Amino acid sequence: MSNDLLGQILGSVLGNSSRGGSSLSPGGLGDVLGNMMGGRAAGPDDETVPMAGKGGALLAMLLPLAMQWVQRNGGVGALIEKFQNKGYSRQAASWISAGENEALSPQAVGEVVGMDELSRLSQQLGVPQDQVASGLSQILPQVVDHLTPSGQVPEDADDMLASGLTALENMLGHRAAG
Repeated sequence: MSNDLLGQILGSVLGNSSRGGSSLSPGGLGDVLGNMMGGRAAGPDDETVPMAGKGGALLAMLLPLAMQWVQRNGGVGALIEKFQNKGYSRQAASWISAGENEALSPQAVGEVVGMDELSRLSQQLGVPQDQVASGLSQILPQVVDHLTPSGQVPEDADDMLASGLTALENMLGHRAAG
């Protein structure tokens, strides 16, 4: 289940999947991560679609760090509350609902995540802060979207997040520093 969840999140972030869509490929997350580094992602029915190149690799590196940040900051419910408290209630509600996700600006990420955290992640990944903020603006809505398939935050959302993070770290062969 966590492998499917991560594959869906990565696929959505890379523009290849949507809520309730089919699996990205028969191999699941391993195929997605492997194809990311090659510049193509497997889509439904084993089609391959071009990816954003280095942007895809950055998103793959940023995903476990984003998941860890959500855990450290109180979980999925707390993440949603942080966005609501900063004036992004409409966007957060769209990620939970069954409809389309509203876009999140990198500036909004800076307001919610904080410049200190963006700086820390920037240094850790060796990329500019604006790229980290941009990546998180794509990842965080998808994480919430895929952890709330029924239009509300399930009681086990944080357990699913932890399980997905463990699966991702195992797949990458290490624990991501967080």
